[in-house]
Amino acid sequence: MFGDPDKDVINWQLIENHWQNLMRVVLSIREGRLSWAALLRRLGNESKRNRIYQAYRELGRVMRTIVLLRYLSAPQLRVLSRP
Repeated sequence: MFGDPDKDVINWQLIENHWQNLMRVVLSIREGRLSWAALLRRLGNESKRNRIYQAYRELGRVMRTIVLLRYLSAPQLRVLSRP
């Protein structure tokens, strides 16, 4: 999670550098000026060279890590529900 960004860890600097752009996109979606479909289409076309795409990918990795850590630290989340 922390360390050299070139060694498959989260690139916190990339998220920090593009935070304002990420929030601008979120607000545009929230206000209805941009749809999720349009965003995905745009990011899909520009793919891995786009810095916003890369920042969202890193933010997604952060969120997945948080969910995994919560799952591992909360036994009640790991219990199978029984009918």
